Amino acid sequence: MAPRAQTGCRLGAAEEYNGSVAHTEERPDFMLIAFKFQNFRSFLAEQTFSFITSSDHTHESTHLMRTGMKAVPRVSKAAIVFGPNASGKTNLLIALATLRDLILNSTAYSEAQFAERYTPFRFGPAAARPTEFEIDVLLGNVRYRYSLSYDAQRIRSERLLVYRTGKSQRWFHRKFDAATQRDEWAPFSPNFSGPREMWRKATRPKALFLTTAAQLNSRQLAPFLQWVEQCLEVLLPADLTDFSRFMSRIQDEKFKTRVLELLRAADIHVTDIRVTDPETNPRGTATVRAGAYGAGPRGNARASIEFLYARAGWAPIWLDATFEASGTHRLMGLFGPLLDAIDYGKLLAVDEFDTSLHPLVARFLVQRTNDPAVSPNGAQLLLTSHNTTLMDLDFLRRDEIWLVKADNHVSSLSPLLRSSPRKHELIAKNYLKGRYGAVPTIHRDLRQTAESKRAPSRRKTETAR
Repeated sequence: MAPRAQTGCRLGAAEEYNGSVAHTEERPDFMLIAFKFQNFRSFLAEQTFSFITSSDHTHESTHLMRTGMKAVPRVSKAAIVFGPNASGKTNLLIALATLRDLILNSTAYSEAQFAERYTPFRFGPAAARPTEFEIDVLLGNVRYRYSLSYDAQRIRSERLLVYRTGKSQRWFHRKFDAATQRDEWAPFSPNFSGPREMWRKATRPKALFLTTAAQLNSRQLAPFLQWVEQCLEVLLPADLTDFSRFMSRIQDEKFKTRVLELLRAADIHVTDIRVTDPETNPRGTATVRAGAYGAGPRGNARASIEFLYARAGWAPIWLDATFEASGTHRLMGLFGPLLDAIDYGKLLAVDEFDTSLHPLVARFLVQRTNDPAVSPNGAQLLLTSHNTTLMDLDFLRRDEIWLVKADNHVSSLSPLLRSSPRKHELIAKNYLKGRYGAVPTIHRDLRQTAESKRAPSRRKTETAR
């Protein structure tokens, strides 16, 4: 689900889509309000992630954005999700990536490809029930709440609610009727214009009406599709080890200058970066390449990334990226998407974003997004982490900390606020003590753990006898 190259997602001041989106200079154009999902991978019941904030004024001038809506006056710029290994944190981000993939590509799927997107909770009757998604986005002055459900055979339901005022407009709504084996369509909203019947007839069972109508030139749906395609990016660990994108962009001098500044700010003193072909390395420049134990980033099979180090009294030397630390590799994967998010006001979701990073460097990256002087365009971050030093109320608000736990293979997502922490509470310390849940249960006596696992099977055998 790798994202396409980003060209920017902000609407210009004069750019409008049939009156649907009006730009305002007082606040960012685009922002995610909430995301809901149900029966997806390890999540069985409905889950809600939300950037909606509490009334707390902590970090108000840096961490929050005003929406202009009475129902949702403010949203956060960043949130970090914590929880044990195998609890479901990655599945939260995969759910968001799957929704993005469905919206952008549903009309192009083969039957097998469509079926692959259906990954319900596998235990019990839920394995045969639809997966459900809902995303709530503010684009300019217009709020879009889009929902869908699907299984391996078809789209089961699809609806778009649009709010230009406090009252919603139901632009379209389809629902599959199992008895008639046909889609039942509610009347289209008079506020939704265009050849709607033509779009409806062109919509296949495995395709979304949203995608179909947008591809058939619905100008009113264009802002929402534009946000999904250009302003929503999900990065999983494998995406952060593929440096093809970094290699193409680092050759731009402006981008390289910003990367070097960020590296130096993180106390990594690199003089220059270049992409070279081993067969055309410039003469007269010493380059040290990796030996048998080099494990570098993935990218072009021939080209490589090299870092220049200069030290007073010594000749400068280029080092192949395979000599760089894992943390530097992680930063190489993060810098491009992070700078795009800051420049264009994107939502960037990153799984295990701070792996191999020092806690202070991880803080620095999030603080760049929260700083209005650095990031004035409404960038948002949704991150997962195991780094409990980030559970610091001098760094995050209480409503920016989320927890995922798994109970009997069932994942659940909840905000820290559900545990009612005090304003100056030591969150990290209390989290590790288990006060809020979402921590692993460590069985220090492995023999006892093995016995407890065998005990139920023994009881069943004895009962059978």
